[in-house]
Amino acid sequence: MKIVFSKLPQSGWWSEGIPKYKDNPAMVEGAIPNINLLKKERKNLISSVINAGHEIIELDFPIELDRKDPKHDFIFIRDPFISDQNGLVVILRAGEPQRRIENKVVKKCLEPLGLKMMDMPDKSGMRADGGEFYFCKKNNVLFSGLQRNTIQGVHFVADALNVSKLIILEGEGYHLDTFFTPVLDENQNISALVACTSVMTIESKKMLFQFADDEDIPVFEIPPKDAIGTGKKVGTFAANALPLPGSLIRPNQFSDPSIDEKLMDMGIKVIINPTSQFQLSGGSVHCITNEL
Repeated sequence: MKIVFSKLPQSGWWSEGIPKYKDNPAMVEGAIPNINLLKKERKNLISSVINAGHEIIELDFPIELDRKDPKHDFIFIRDPFISDQNGLVVILRAGEPQRRIENKVVKKCLEPLGLKMMDMPDKSGMRADGGEFYFCKKNNVLFSGLQRNTIQGVHFVADALNVSKLIILEGEGYHLDTFFTPVLDENQNISALVACTSVMTIESKKMLFQFADDEDIPVFEIPPKDAIGTGKKVGTFAANALPLPGSLIRPNQFSDPSIDEKLMDMGIKVIINPTSQFQLSGGSVHCITNEL
């Protein structure tokens, strides 16, 4: 599998202080990340992906975005696009209007790779962020959130990827990856689902457990503190994971250690990579990476 990262901007990342998006309670407004620690966390994450047997593709940070007071988060390369992992890339239309410039520039960054690209229509009602999706290629299943995504955007992506099944999980987090992750076995099949069900709607929980029952896979439930947290206290982002075949890379342990014990019994390698500086801006492992 090919995993994409964005290189860091030359000007530093949020060197003038992190802004605040109204729907992202984890963003620490005005905080300035420790750039040396940020680089270390990023380097360790890249090493973990390589050690798991996957190829890294680093995109140059766009010159037009490399300034001290940007209104974007291009480092979170997950959000501007989604791939079918077979040569097709869908360029999305960000749910946060300030980030739509990322959708425009990422296309130029990806062009040298010789990929087929499809643009989401730039019109009202069409919104989608990569952090709102988990596409499981082997099962041809697309999991989607419905906060920064609109239903029109979700169905555009599902049609573009030609998925067999669409599972919409609506919850309180601004992105699906703040409260949910699938787990893949070494053959890339979905082997488990991890979800903070307490922040999900009743209908979404029904859909989640119905899918799990149909596929005979376990659901491991986690509390809000293992996800994005609550309005009073930010969580650990443990749910914000990169599921790779036979591995699950994430920034923190689950508060219930029996979950990892069960995952390891299933043959899943649990890899913990702290992302403290990225989390200051409300993102973590899944946000920093993207599949091609």
